[in-house]
Amino acid sequence: MPADEVSNDLSRNQVVLSTWRQPAEDLHFEEPEGWYKGEHCNRYPTERSITVEDILRGWKPSRKLIAADTKVVALGSCFAEFFVKFLAEHGYNRWQLPSEPHAHSDENLLVAMPSIFENVFVLLQQFRWAFKEFTPGAKLWFGKDRRHFDATEERREKVRRALEEGEVFVITLGLSEIWFDQIENEPMWRTIPLKFYEPERHLCRPASVSETVAAFRQLDGLIDHYMPGKTFIITLSPIPLVATFRDQSAITANQISKATLRAAIDEFLRDDVVANKSRYYYFPSYEIVLNMFDSPFSPDNRHIQPKVASTVLSIFSRLYTDLPVDGPGAPERESAVAMAQDRIRSLEAELVAKEQVIRALDQAARERLLLINRLTGRQEGASHDVAAGVATANENPSAHTDRLASTSDSQNNEGG
Repeated sequence: MPADEVSNDLSRNQVVLSTWRQPAEDLHFEEPEGWYKGEHCNRYPTERSITVEDILRGWKPSRKLIAADTKVVALGSCFAEFFVKFLAEHGYNRWQLPSEPHAHSDENLLVAMPSIFENVFVLLQQFRWAFKEFTPGAKLWFGKDRRHFDATEERREKVRRALEEGEVFVITLGLSEIWFDQIENEPMWRTIPLKFYEPERHLCRPASVSETVAAFRQLDGLIDHYMPGKTFIITLSPIPLVATFRDQSAITANQISKATLRAAIDEFLRDDVVANKSRYYYFPSYEIVLNMFDSPFSPDNRHIQPKVASTVLSIFSRLYTDLPVDGPGAPERESAVAMAQDRIRSLEAELVAKEQVIRALDQAARERLLLINRLTGRQEGASHDVAAGVATANENPSAHTDRLASTSDSQNNEGG
C-alpha cells in the first residue's frame, strides 16, 4: 500500500477515535471515575488461599452428565485411568468390554490401552481409523512394551463399537511433542523401537497451537458425522512428560507442551460454532493440581500424590456425577505444611507396621535359636555319655560286662 494511502487511513481512524458519543461537557479526562471492566471481570486471588471455586468459575456444567448407567469412555494420557478406576470403584460404568491379552488380534485398544492416546493427533487417528477414514499403511503403533499392534479389522470394529455405544467421553491430553512418520504423513503413538528407526522417516517435533486446534476441529467434524449426541469432557493432565526429544531441558519442554495444549483447548472451546453445540466441557484438573497444592507430586516428580488424586476425583464427582456428596464442600487449598504433615503421618504409620514385622521376625529368630541350642545341647549331652561309657569300659572291662548283664536281666523281667 502506498505511503499516502496509509497516511489517509491513519487520519480517518484518528477522526473516528476522536469522536465520542458523550456530550463534550461530560468528557472529564482529568478526573476519570474508574476503569471499564466489561461484562466479566474476575480478579486473581491475592492475599488469601486459592479455593476450588476460584478455579471452577465459568466451567461448571448446568447438569449432571454421568449416572450409574451412563456409558463412559475415558481415554488419553495415563491420568485418564484415575477417572476410569474412580467410576468403577463406585459401581459406575459397568458396560465396557473387558480388556484382553495383547496377543489377541481382536483386542479393543480404547478399552485395553486407554492411556496410549496422549495427544489429540493420535486420538484423531483412532477415530478416523474406527470409521474407515484411515487405514495404516506402515508400522505406526507400538505400545510401551515396544510390541507392535496391527490394525486388524477385529480391532477396528471393536473401537468403532465403543465409540458408537459410549455416551460420555473423558479425554485427557498430556503432551504436544509428537512423533511423525513423514512418509505416511501420520502421527505415531510414541517413538520407534531402535532397530526400526529411520532418520529420514521418523521425526519428533512440537505441534503448534494452530495445528492442535485444527486437529480438534477435524475431530469435531467426525463427531458431527458419526457420533452426534455424544458428550465430551476435555481435561489436561498435570503429569509431566517422561522426556523430551528436543535439545533443551525436559522441564521447559514440559511447560511448552502443556501451554500449547491448554491454549489450543481454550481456542477450540471458545469458538462460537463449537460452543453452540453444547457437547464439550472443560474440567480444570491441571489447574486444580497446580494451584490447590504446594507439593502435589510424589517423590518421583511425575505422579501426583494419592490425596491430590482423591481431591481431583472428588471435585469431578461433584460436578459431573450424581453420586451422593459426602462430607463438607469443596476442599480448600492445601499448603505444603499440611501435605508434609500428612506425609509424616503416613510414614509414621508405615514405620509402626514395619516395626511390628521386625519384632515378629526377631521373636521368631530368638525362638529358632533357642530350639537350635536345645537340640545342640542334647546331642552334646548324648555324645558325652557315650564317651564316658567307653572310657569306663576301657578302664574296667569286667565291670562294664556285669552292668550290661544286669540291664539285660532287668529288660527281660519288664517284658515277662
